[in-house]
Amino acid sequence: MKKLLYSLILISLFAFSCEKHTEASTATINFIEPIIGDTIAFGEELHCEGTVLGNGKLHGYTLTMVNLLNNQTVYSTSSSAHAESYVFHEHWVNNVTDTATIKVLLEVELDHDGNKSAKELNVVCLPN
Repeated sequence: MKKLLYSLILISLFAFSCEKHTEASTATINFIEPIIGDTIAFGEELHCEGTVLGNGKLHGYTLTMVNLLNNQTVYSTSSSAHAESYVFHEHWVNNVTDTATIKVLLEVELDHDGNKSAKELNVVCLPN
C-alpha cells in the first residue's frame, strides 16, 4: 500500500512539475521588406523579411504571396515551430506576364484552437 501511495505521489509531482507554456493571445507582425506599394521589376526578387513577437507561445505561421490578378498563389511557406517569436526571410522571383498586384500575407497561429493573427500588404509586379 505504501508503494502505491509513493508511486501516486511521484506521478502527481511529475505531472504538475512539467513545464506548461502560456499560449499567445496576440502577435505583433512587422514587415521589414517589402514596403506597401513597392514595385518589383520582372526577374527581380520580391524580398520578404520581418519578425513576429507573441505575448506567449505561438504555434506556427504561414507566409503566402498571391497574384490578385488571377488569384493564384505564387509562393507559400510555413513553419509549425512553437516559439514566442519568429524571424522570416523569403524570396520569390517575379515572373508575371501582366502587371499584377501581389498580396503578401503572413498568418500566425496563436493557439491550438485555431485563433490567428495576420498582416498583409500589396506590392506591384511588372512583366517583362
